[in-house]
Amino acid sequence: MIRFLALALIAAIAYAVLGINVSHAPPRGIDLAGRALAGEAPQLALVFTASCWWYVLVCFGIAALIVAFRAPAWRARAMTSVVTTLIVWQVSDVLKNVFRRPRPDYWYLIHEPTFSYSSGHAMFATVVYALWAWFVWRSDLPRAVRLTVPPLLVLWACGILWSRLALGAHYVTDLIGGVLLGIAALALASAVRAARLYRRAVRHAAG
Repeated sequence: MIRFLALALIAAIAYAVLGINVSHAPPRGIDLAGRALAGEAPQLALVFTASCWWYVLVCFGIAALIVAFRAPAWRARAMTSVVTTLIVWQVSDVLKNVFRRPRPDYWYLIHEPTFSYSSGHAMFATVVYALWAWFVWRSDLPRAVRLTVPPLLVLWACGILWSRLALGAHYVTDLIGGVLLGIAALALASAVRAARLYRRAVRHAAG
């Protein structure tokens, strides 16, 4: 539990420090370099971006709840995914209004109305697609599934990150911030679950 809390704290501090340093300063360094990807394969980028739109995530959540209902061994994983996603989704929206970083002015196809830091898509790529890659990898599913599905999910998560640069919707540091926020949320969720398992083990030993 302690290591999860430490990871959550480190990621949260890194997230805040990065946000403070980039949100009220002109783009520089890797943010300027990231502009080179803007405009590349916008239609393909839109497919990756759409996989994090709210109705896709709702369908993903419903599927996770069905898995939780029909497969008790996956119940904790599915509930962790759904609850963590819902909470950090709201937190991400609030934090955008805290840092208030303007979006890039060279957008393609979609003009995003919200602030830029941090990227909600990068956060979803972490707490949905990367998390399920981990769940499948650590499961007792057939080896062929465990060797195939996780890499595909990780590649899809990377495609989501790329798509935000290709559409000119974010700077590179926005994506780093979104990943950091996702890591902080998952680490905190893991700490909560570890604490619950520890209390259950203590009660079982005492009972």
